[in-house]
Amino acid sequence: MGRKKFIENEDGTNKVIETEEVPKKKEDKEYRLRYLGQNIKAGKKSFKDQFFMSYEDGLKLIKKLRGKGKGGQLVQKKMPRHVSLPYHMSGKSAMDESINWIAQNTVGKYRNEYKGIVVAVGNVETVSAPRVIADQYAFHTDVAINQIVFIPKVGDKYEANVKYVQEGLIVGVVMGMITIHVKLNDKTSEDQVGIDDKILVKYSNIRVKNSLCHLTGAYVKMIEKAAIKDEEEAVEDEADDEDEAVKEEVKEEVDYEDMEE
Repeated sequence: MGRKKFIENEDGTNKVIETEEVPKKKEDKEYRLRYLGQNIKAGKKSFKDQFFMSYEDGLKLIKKLRGKGKGGQLVQKKMPRHVSLPYHMSGKSAMDESINWIAQNTVGKYRNEYKGIVVAVGNVETVSAPRVIADQYAFHTDVAINQIVFIPKVGDKYEANVKYVQEGLIVGVVMGMITIHVKLNDKTSEDQVGIDDKILVKYSNIRVKNSLCHLTGAYVKMIEKAAIKDEEEAVEDEADDEDEAVKEEVKEEVDYEDMEE
């Protein structure tokens, strides 16, 4: 079956002709490349599953830190939020989806009222019923977002995974999402700190710009050295990169053919 087009005959009757043939299975690679389609329903994930830490994992980590006498680094908070949405989102499913989207965009952001960084979000509770104010083009409601907040303390030590090493600076991530900058010194040279190593860092300061931030600290010691890749693994990685490059070339050729047609 292809796309149909209706043509009017001289006697006033209509004739149907097929103009273009479309693959039956829209999930096929050919369809995705040629029509730039996407199976949105299959690829869509819950906003709670898109981050490095779930809300439940955050609660477990809070208990674990309390047991080690490090309570206060990770805390559970309930953030009140006023939300205004257009009328076409007044349905329950659309409203829930919109509020969840707002909640997920707080992850990784610095919250001045807590002096910390949101690392996970849980359920969103509706505090007040939706209401309309005068002749505004939106309705209003109040919600409470359950969050796990990381509050760094000066002098505390944190594990960090090294993501980048350049002259004079190491860039790592704490808890899989929070960037930390560490200056190179004689000790880092002795330990030969490299990418994917796990290191211990002593926190000293935080730099905040609007809701974005990064930590700064001093290198303490090496916790775990990254495994050295074998030659075979390195060759496989290069082959994968070549395959990706070929796929991109094929996609560009298909797009170019479409433009010519």
